[in-house]
Amino acid sequence: MYEKILVPVDFTDKTSKALNVAKQIASVTGAEISLIHVVKAALTVYLDELGLYKSKAPGGQKFLDEVIEKNEKKMERYVEKLSNEGIKISYKLKVDSSPDKIAELVAEEGFDLTIVGNYEHQRFDEFLKRTHPERIAKLAMNPVITVNQNNEGFAPNKILVPTSLEDDCSQKMSDLLAFAEKFNSELQFVYVNTPAFFHTSPQIRKKSHLWFQKNGLKGYEIEVFNTKQLQKGILNAADFYESDMITLFSKHSESIKDLIKGNITEYLITRSDIPVMTFNLNIG
Repeated sequence: MYEKILVPVDFTDKTSKALNVAKQIASVTGAEISLIHVVKAALTVYLDELGLYKSKAPGGQKFLDEVIEKNEKKMERYVEKLSNEGIKISYKLKVDSSPDKIAELVAEEGFDLTIVGNYEHQRFDEFLKRTHPERIAKLAMNPVITVNQNNEGFAPNKILVPTSLEDDCSQKMSDLLAFAEKFNSELQFVYVNTPAFFHTSPQIRKKSHLWFQKNGLKGYEIEVFNTKQLQKGILNAADFYESDMITLFSKHSESIKDLIKGNITEYLITRSDIPVMTFNLNIG
């Protein structure tokens, strides 16, 4: 588990943020990091029988070759730097005419873990369009870690796991436990108690017992963090418990309400100062 890590590359500060975390994880797990960059081509291209990109536009092949060569040199610089640090590293270039395809292309790769950099406090690229990390988290079969800040010395010693005490996370819980075991992480299961979702102490005790049992967890206790608002409450809880990462078990929705206002996962992905790991419950 966690032997193959995928990092989408766009040659900006986002890439550096993701690579800093990927390097720390790879140094513990011995994982290979695979970089992927999608070349945004205005030309109509196709793959020939040798797996080479060809342009259908008259005179477009020279331009396409130059663009690919330029991006390959950039990727090779990443590979050289990380190889010199003792990291197993490889890369892949893909060409596509639509920048919106990156999430689909990344999700198709099927790696053990995807780590993607993000701009903090970024919500929409344009009206009703999610950021790439949000799209990737929605589509990926395996866990996705989104990184908003530079984390040179990233170590997930304490992982905050907020829960509603109703969600069934059993299909992905073993993946989280495997990650925590690799890093000897403390899992901080927290119920964020708000006026809108208020539970009394006896209710929380009863529901947490049933939730732990349903998800195959033994020896854990639930922490209760009282606050006014859920999304900000999770971030405040992470600060209060001095967490190094937040883990979410997420069911992504396409409702109009979520598209306009954003759901909890999307809020935390774009607002958290510490990395956020998401497990997609829409995909078994």
